[in-house]
Amino acid sequence: MIQLAYFSSVRSHWSQGGTERILITSRENNRRRGITGMLIYYKHNYLQILEGLHDPVLALYDVIESDRRHTGVIEILRQSITQRDFPNYSMSFCDLSTVENDLDGYCEFLREHFDLGSLRPSGTIKLFRLLKDAATNS
Repeated sequence: MIQLAYFSSVRSHWSQGGTERILITSRENNRRRGITGMLIYYKHNYLQILEGLHDPVLALYDVIESDRRHTGVIEILRQSITQRDFPNYSMSFCDLSTVENDLDGYCEFLREHFDLGSLRPSGTIKLFRLLKDAATNS
């Protein structure tokens, strides 16, 4: 199996409804292909991790790279895995722009310092696992 993470920006004319349509379609298609993962949205950018069998994941990534709704697609991580980090999620979703302002320090960090596009591979995996654990424990 393989795990692949990428960063991309959305086109300027993109809407929240567009993200919701992508999620509905992606979840259905990913279930059929045996692909799991998580999509993070923040400040008109996506960070996504895909996992599953090698050929279906790479075929999906090829589709994403050529999708006109994305711009600046950059592969951050590609690694072989023996088990999935997101076995129960055909496509988990986290919109970081909706984080409540009452989380002391957290939102300030997101507003002033956080850039999805600057994450390194190890930081990317840690972020996905942190968000998955937070969702599981809430």
